[in-house]
Amino acid sequence: MGTFYVTDMLDVLRAAGCKVAESSTTNGWQTRARSSGGFPGAPLGIQWHHTASRTSPANDLAYNVNPANSGPIGNCLLDRTGTYWPVAAGAANTAGKGGPMKLSRGTVAVDNANATTFAIEAANDGVGEPWPQVQIDAYFAGSNALNRRWGNQPEDIFSHALGAGDGWTNRKIDPATAAAVQGPWRPRSVNSSGTWSLADMRAECRRRWTAQPAPEPEPEDDDMQKQALIVTSGPGGQTSGAIALCDVAFRSKLFLEASDADALRALGYESVTVEGATFDRIPGAQQWQETSA
Repeated sequence: MGTFYVTDMLDVLRAAGCKVAESSTTNGWQTRARSSGGFPGAPLGIQWHHTASRTSPANDLAYNVNPANSGPIGNCLLDRTGTYWPVAAGAANTAGKGGPMKLSRGTVAVDNANATTFAIEAANDGVGEPWPQVQIDAYFAGSNALNRRWGNQPEDIFSHALGAGDGWTNRKIDPATAAAVQGPWRPRSVNSSGTWSLADMRAECRRRWTAQPAPEPEPEDDDMQKQALIVTSGPGGQTSGAIALCDVAFRSKLFLEASDADALRALGYESVTVEGATFDRIPGAQQWQETSA
């Protein structure tokens, strides 16, 4: 039996900016799996499905968690508001017969997608119900975040439908319909059922993957301190001794002697003079009272 369970599913999705939710129905998802148990290792990729239903998240979850036949169905539910609900951290039943499917870290064997790939069930009837942009954006964000977590590539996804011959099985049509997708991304339809083009799905996953802004580096203290040299002066422009080296937000970092002012200016610090006032207008700074010359 497989021993890999995606117990950090919600943490990964939340960190990607996705909305997540749980309910009494989803309780126990961390250990839920089909009879084969967990995955043999990190999932090789992600199956994209639609639920073929037009009901509430509560009803979809009740069906996915406790189906009449062998379950669970899918690993998570993506509802119409773009919210993810966990179903099973272990392997689930949803792909059925199909394949094989070559992905970046290996090949999904014939009829073996359930055991080796993760499944997102997106709420939609699949016969023309509009796909809200918020749900589409969450589909891409969640898929990319999970694939990144497992060391996969953004293209390591596949449609449940065979589609243009590059999906999983000719017995299904999901995700569909392409004409009902709302927002700037509009996939091509590859058959009369409106199945989304897998090539378009993968291209958009890649586009959004590379478009992610890199985290801004923390500024060094020296860079922050060189933003401003604040000098308070007494009557006639005489420096009274209240000098502060501040960061870009004008929060005081260091108080200095008046004699240091010229040397700091020479090093490139910008000087701002505050005439004859109590030096308390900078958030977090110590107060300095001006004295008469």
